[in-house]
Amino acid sequence: MKFIYIFFTALLAVSNFLLAQEDTEELIVTSAFIEGDASSINNPIHVVGYAEVSKRGISNLGESIDSLLGVSNQDFGASVGQPIIRGMSGNRVKVLNNGLVVRDVAYMGADHPIEIDLNAIEQIEIVKGPSSILYSNGAIGGIVNVVDKTIAKEDILKTSINVGFESQSVNDGDSYNINLSSNVSGFNIFLSHLDKNLDNFDIPDEAVIHEPGHTEEEKSFLPNSDSKLAASRAGLSKTGDWGYYGISFVNSDQLNGVPFHGEEHEPKQGCPAHEEERIFASTNSSVINVEGKRLLDGPINDIVYFFRETDSLLTEQHLEEEGHKEDPVPAGCEEEEEGPTTFTNNAEEVQLIFDISNDSLEQKVVFNYADQESSVIGSEAFMEPTDSTETTIGYYLGTSLNEIDVDFGIRFDEINRKGSIKPATGNAVAHDLDFDGLSYSASFGTSLTDNISAVLGLSAVERAPSPTELFMNGKHLVIQRYEIGSVALNTEESQNIDLQFNFDVNGFEISALYFKNDIDNYIYLLDTATKKEEVLIANHSQRDAEFEGYELSIGSSFDLYQGELAVSIGTDSVEGKFTDGTFIPRITPSRFIYSFEYAQDDLLIDVSLTDVDSQSDVASGESVTNGFELLDLSVSKSFDLYGEEDLTLGIFGTNLLDEIARNHNSYVKNEVPLAGRNIGLRFNLSL
Repeated sequence: MKFIYIFFTALLAVSNFLLAQEDTEELIVTSAFIEGDASSINNPIHVVGYAEVSKRGISNLGESIDSLLGVSNQDFGASVGQPIIRGMSGNRVKVLNNGLVVRDVAYMGADHPIEIDLNAIEQIEIVKGPSSILYSNGAIGGIVNVVDKTIAKEDILKTSINVGFESQSVNDGDSYNINLSSNVSGFNIFLSHLDKNLDNFDIPDEAVIHEPGHTEEEKSFLPNSDSKLAASRAGLSKTGDWGYYGISFVNSDQLNGVPFHGEEHEPKQGCPAHEEERIFASTNSSVINVEGKRLLDGPINDIVYFFRETDSLLTEQHLEEEGHKEDPVPAGCEEEEEGPTTFTNNAEEVQLIFDISNDSLEQKVVFNYADQESSVIGSEAFMEPTDSTETTIGYYLGTSLNEIDVDFGIRFDEINRKGSIKPATGNAVAHDLDFDGLSYSASFGTSLTDNISAVLGLSAVERAPSPTELFMNGKHLVIQRYEIGSVALNTEESQNIDLQFNFDVNGFEISALYFKNDIDNYIYLLDTATKKEEVLIANHSQRDAEFEGYELSIGSSFDLYQGELAVSIGTDSVEGKFTDGTFIPRITPSRFIYSFEYAQDDLLIDVSLTDVDSQSDVASGESVTNGFELLDLSVSKSFDLYGEEDLTLGIFGTNLLDEIARNHNSYVKNEVPLAGRNIGLRFNLSL
């Protein structure tokens, strides 16, 4: 593949001389905290439009954005993908929907999907680093804000119907969606439905690692990796010169096969194996949203308000294959039947944002209150019921001083965690814990020359321990650990610096970013040498840690055959260490991303090659991961039928080289490799 690298490098070198400068598409940030052109905002905000998300077969949120520098995906099969930003994941990266945190059960397990569908979205906004304090507490790594159009903020001018269909070869999968938007008697109505069915996905030959001494059947697919999803939403809104108000209801039902659950065990001598047993996770989520904006005439320009109620439920259970007739069990081979495990998270959240800006200062004040109740009930009940409340007061300021753009944010968080830990014998011991946190961020941007700009970001963020880190006490089969929380955990304290330079010479663009994040009291799982219930005991512990890395991109565009070719090379790297020099587990390996995009009228061709390095900087007991290369392609063509670009047809291919690829960030990288070669078709019609 080295000739490809040489080709891309040469192409970039000569493109500066062939450049024909074009206007770039303006990407607008829609957050209630910060609004406007993304290029004018100091904070490292990246906006990904729906067209970019949908151009290749996407199964989950993490996968949809993992081509961005500094962002990766922690997968557990094709249907589960939790985003990682600069090496940090879990509770340090918050997923938002229209500015409010998605309060589902994903935080309680790496095998739990984020309950948000990608149908009818407008864009995804990614904020890297602790500057995300403007959006959510404790988001040391960053935030991912999914913006949809369920509640219209402006009047819908005409009725439109959008129908889409997609098929994929790697999983014999298909999906369809239908969206309706209209204005009836002055009220804006939005309806949508998504239905997706994916079978077990194919994997390259020899992709499965077998344990020494085990003889297993070679398979070209990953068993129990299938999934089904049905998601519906409805929105109603009213607008006027006074602002807008609206309400929406979202429901999602998902059934995922769990390709690895960590509880396979050898049968008793002389007893048959239970090969037909499968483990599924069924998820149901219902969300009610109320939001609006009231324009005022006075010191307060407007008030934006939100209310969200979330009911999230996930049930893991063992099922027999359909059509399988179970043979009689010989005497002495009976095993205790595993019952289901149910995870629930019920939450209510209220948020008010006051705009007190004037001619010289952009100023906003935010109040937020959230109440969240979580429980794990059943055979894998590793955490007693918990109740958490979060109260926040924040302030944001943006201004310009002597040609220096300044953004500043500060927030105070008051967090209460109630839960209990049940010892091996006796009654559960209740705990009522309070955590106070003060976080701030400031960024300074300026133009050094006509062609060079720089941005300096400084921040200090505090993160309270999560309920699982405090109250976990049981066998967590997903990660093959007996997890033990600690009510003695202290608040994480993070100090971060970002330094970015942007160069633009005749359209030839270079962006270089360096970041360093020092975290006091970093919370992590510490493995012991002791086993309990056949798995290692792991304690939630704290140590000082440091994350350091960079992002570099080079790109340009030029005229080619009556069209425009955009070429870019990007690389990112992050290193995570404890202060004693040992490595933090599951750190994203370095990578190069080579891409070019050719556009001619209604034709769009996109080719990318992602070269992921091996990861040998591993924690104790963590295995090394080999590097790999992923070649992706998408081609789309739009046609005018009844109006402008009514019909879009596309083909896409992912992992076209059929590489054996393992995601080092994954808890199950050995058991669950990435999918093999995939060819897909896409159809979209707007009426």
